[in-house]
Amino acid sequence: MRIILADHHAQPRWALITALQEQPDIDLIGEAIDGQDLLTQAEHHAVDLVLVDRELPGLFIGDLITSLHALEPKPIVVVMSNDFEYSRVLLKAGADAFVSKGEPDWLLEKLHRYSEITNLSGGCK
Repeated sequence: MRIILADHHAQPRWALITALQEQPDIDLIGEAIDGQDLLTQAEHHAVDLVLVDRELPGLFIGDLITSLHALEPKPIVVVMSNDFEYSRVLLKAGADAFVSKGEPDWLLEKLHRYSEITNLSGGCK
């Protein structure tokens, strides 16, 4: 599974990078710290999944999700936050999934389950 990680918070981003790089079925092909950087990377790399922080600066999250879904091939957009109150709002805005970023092991488990459900695990990477 080819992933771009987008989070402007350095400490959680580094923890997630470390956790993602340890996964044999995940290819972390980029990291971004703002919405425009994320879009630029996603436009230049075919990615299966974008893992994006809910509070990423630069673009409104709804607009960012719409722009990512307009790409070909269309990546899955998974929004991360520690605030579950926003999950319904983000899902209505077009996010494919919502996960907690506070626990990398839990997040990785959810990513693996999601990739199995959406058939991303086979042939990606």
